[in-house]
Amino acid sequence: MIIRRMAAALGAAGLLLLPATAARADGPSDQDVEFLRAAHQSNLAEIAAGRIAFQKTTDPAVKKIAGNLMRDHIYMDADLTAIARSMRISLPDAPTEEQQALARRYQIAGADTFDEYFISTQLAGHREVHEMAADQVANGSVEAVQDLAEKAVPVITRHQQELRAAAAAEGMAGYVDAGGRTH
Repeated sequence: MIIRRMAAALGAAGLLLLPATAARADGPSDQDVEFLRAAHQSNLAEIAAGRIAFQKTTDPAVKKIAGNLMRDHIYMDADLTAIARSMRISLPDAPTEEQQALARRYQIAGADTFDEYFISTQLAGHREVHEMAADQVANGSVEAVQDLAEKAVPVITRHQQELRAAAAAEGMAGYVDAGGRTH
């Protein structure tokens, strides 16, 4: 009888240890998974936006930015996809509906308004992605995903700087310092 009680007590004590062990064994947190999926969709959207801008713009600075967006987001997405695959996380096949709608608006934008529209929306998008990556660095639970976000932050910052310089060259008041309209 005493042996049974001891066995039951030890079994219960062992069960108390399971949640902590299981949490580590389960892998990425919801935040990690959501970050990978959202960042992947953002990369797909930036690659598409870069292609459209590269074809539509006549401004050499915007064309250079478009090329940089395509190149950098292709490389970042390759790293992201490899990490997601190693963690067995499925990724969306396409950008979000909102991102796809923005790409359609880029395609129909007139030549006289395209550059300003592209720059302003890219500044806003890069500000959001920068915040998302910084949050992942601070609060993610999987080191590989945190490292991925940490590597993305300086790339996103460089894109923001390039876009702000283009905004200044276009005479777009209110975009230069804050990464988007300040008023």
